[in-house]
Order: sequence, then C-alpha cells, then structure tokens
Amino acid sequence: MAQTQMALDSLDFDATVALAAKVAPHVDILEIGTPCIKHNGIELLKTLRAKFPNNKILVDLKTMDAGFYEAEPFYKAGADICTVLGTADIGTIKGVIDVANKYGKQAQVDLINVTDKKARTLEVAKLGAHIIGVHTGLDQQAAGQTPFADLALVTGLKTGAKVSVAGGVKAATVKQVVDAGADIVVAGAAIYGAADPAASAKEITGLAHGSSASAGGFKWLPWAIAIGAALLVLSLLTNKAPEEAAEAPAATEQAVEEAPMEAAPEAAPMEEVAPAEEAAPAEPAPEAQ
Repeated sequence: MAQTQMALDSLDFDATVALAAKVAPHVDILEIGTPCIKHNGIELLKTLRAKFPNNKILVDLKTMDAGFYEAEPFYKAGADICTVLGTADIGTIKGVIDVANKYGKQAQVDLINVTDKKARTLEVAKLGAHIIGVHTGLDQQAAGQTPFADLALVTGLKTGAKVSVAGGVKAATVKQVVDAGADIVVAGAAIYGAADPAASAKEITGLAHGSSASAGGFKWLPWAIAIGAALLVLSLLTNKAPEEAAEAPAATEQAVEEAPMEAAPEAAPMEEVAPAEEAAPAEPAPEAQ
C-alpha cells in the first residue's frame, strides 16, 4: 500500500483552495507545488492547514540554499514535509533535515536533475533524509522520460527512507509504481486535469491503497468474508440443533431396546437370628468363711 499525494499547481489562490476541497477527502497528502507556493506564499499554507487538518501538507520549496533558514517558517506554519533539491550543497540538505527533525516533521530530497542518483541517495540517507523523491519534471516528461528506471535504482538501494514518485503518474500506471516499491505516489495533471477531479483522486488512491475504485473498492472484502463465515457457522449450528434434538429420542429408544433388561435383584434372604445362648447357671455365692 502506498500513500497518494495531489500536486496543487495553480497560481490562483481561491482556485487552489477550491480544488483542495474537492480532492482532500480522497488523498493522503496535499502538495503545494513550487509555482503555487512562490506565487501565493505562506498564507496559502496557513489556509490549507486550517481547512484540511486531516491531510498531511507538503510544501515543494525545492530549496537550493540556506536550508534551515528557508524551511523553518513553513514547518512552523503547519507543513508536514518540505523539499530540498538533491543538487544542493550537502550542508543545505542537512539544514532542511535538521529543521524537520526539530519540529518532528519530514524532509524530502528531490533527485530531479541529479546526475549520480545512487551516490546522492546513499549520501542523504546517511544524513537521515526521511523521503527520497524520484521526480521526472514536466519538461522531462515532454521529452518522453518516465520515472521508472530511477525508481528501480532508488528502491533497490534499500536505504530505509521512504520513496516518493512524481512524473506523469496516472491511474493506468499506479499499480506499476506501487509494485516497484514506491511509498508515495504523486499525481498532478491526472487529477486536476480530469473532468471530475474528486473521482479521479478517489480512483488513484483506491489503486494505491490496494483496492479497485472502479469496482467500488475491495476494502470491504475481509469484512465480507468474516461475516459470511460467521453466518455459515451460525446456519450450520442452527440446522444441526433440531436434527440432534430429533435424533436424541430415537437414540434413547434404540438404547433401551438393545440394552438387556437386568433382572431385579432378589431380596436378600433374611438371616436367621441365632438363638440366644442359654444363660449359664449362676455360680453359687461362696460361703462366708
């Protein structure tokens, strides 16, 4: 099972909040995309945090310098995750990780445009990066690139950090991404570009969580099996009880017929009362001397 993250990329403040309201019940993480946070600022984060307390919020800062200093205000304002670029100086990356730990939050290292993804992943994992972001950017997608090769590389390293995947993910590819080891599946255009964003978000989340939204979801399946089994057992017990009750008298009668009647015990003969011994004649009293 993987979590789902919805990328909010609009520059319009009100439109972003309205879209978040539609999809929030159907995704795990709301992402304030880089263009969106640059244009609307920290007030958008505060608004979303107040309106959607049950969702985690990722702020895609893509920090390149002054990691601790830049990320801290966003963690204070309610961000659960902030991103830092994997191409940044290692000190910058460490700064974001440190400030995330200070507030009990998470830091995500974005591997977009990192040349040696293996080396950088191992390096930031040692620093305690909470999430490694496998990210194929919009311009790279336009050139035909996908995140699958990079995803296989990063998950194969088994660093212990969570792995997030972004880059053209849609309902048709969610299962492939999850099977490849992704912990967080990021969808943007597949949701906000759909005719019904809420339905699209619900479908993608259903697939990421391991159910089939198109079939109404299989989250009920274990419960259905358990209830069915209980009803079956109850039915068997209910049907068996009258049968046992009907068989009991017949079994009793059969036992009576088959068992030989034991003769009533004869009364024990009365023992003859032994005649009382005749009293011995009294000895004469001794004569007085």
